Amino acid sequence: MGEEESQNMRHYPSKSSEWASFGIELTDDELLIGGWQVMQRWEEPLMRVLAAEVTKHRGDILEVGFGMGISARAIVDCGCDSYTVIEAHPVVADAARAWGEQPAVPVTVIEGFWEDVVPDLQKRFDGILFDTYPLSEQERSRNHYPFIGKARPLLNAGGRLAVYSDETTDFRPEHLKLWLENFDEVRLVKVEGLEPPADCEYWSTSTMVIPVGVVGPNSTNGSALPGGLRRAH
Repeated sequence: MGEEESQNMRHYPSKSSEWASFGIELTDDELLIGGWQVMQRWEEPLMRVLAAEVTKHRGDILEVGFGMGISARAIVDCGCDSYTVIEAHPVVADAARAWGEQPAVPVTVIEGFWEDVVPDLQKRFDGILFDTYPLSEQERSRNHYPFIGKARPLLNAGGRLAVYSDETTDFRPEHLKLWLENFDEVRLVKVEGLEPPADCEYWSTSTMVIPVGVVGPNSTNGSALPGGLRRAH
């Protein structure tokens, strides 16, 4: 199927479960699901930064959205004790299982949507990387918002959440407020030198600002407390 034909046929799922039935096209340069550009190879340096942030204390790492496996490999390369991923698309989940036979650390693949999986998770993590694809026009650039409030109870003391943010240096105030309401410390990490190709539909600038939420070392998994803000470059 050609790129133009794929774009003409694509549509958002009428319900989230429909996403799992969309066809995928995977090359070394990009992953398409239902004709949508879900991930491209240019994200590699960005994923390395995200991976480095969530593995600051090694430990047990959760990723939400496997994509092309770029961030999974970066997480293992940075160092962790275990890797768990929640992946909604069955074909991508199968790819994650196949990849999971390679690393020396234990790998767990949970197939399903995070909204369904998270309430039953018993394990707690030292880092979480969130990067899923929006399933509606309303979710675009905001699909990580609902997860921010759900992440803190999944994190150990000192744990960290980092996301693909869709933010530039004009960081949205309501977005920052959401982070500060849920984490004890929020760092803004500026990633420069990104090179999205001309055909990339979801990002066009060379800079992205990544928020990193940190649970305080003495915190418990209760209600979130307002936190301080530190900027990092």
